[in-house]
Amino acid sequence: MQKNAGAEATTLSWLQTTVREVLQLAESEEVTARTLRELAATSLQTVGVQYRILRESSVQVEMSELIGDATVAELAALIDGRRRSAA
Repeated sequence: MQKNAGAEATTLSWLQTTVREVLQLAESEEVTARTLRELAATSLQTVGVQYRILRESSVQVEMSELIGDATVAELAALIDGRRRSAA
């Protein structure tokens, strides 16, 4: 994942792809404005998303944040914010 000035769009795009892959959703499935709960993610799939976020971005996102009310777009913004504050 790129870590530059265009990270917001890149992070969102990457996270959309990651969520679709881990949850085994079609590429056409709209995920941006939906929560993992709305996408019917199992607990194991949610852990998979959490692990991929940490591995690819070096950002820790708590399980409570992943299963909460944050949409995929909001999670991407959270990742970008934490990456910026760590820099």
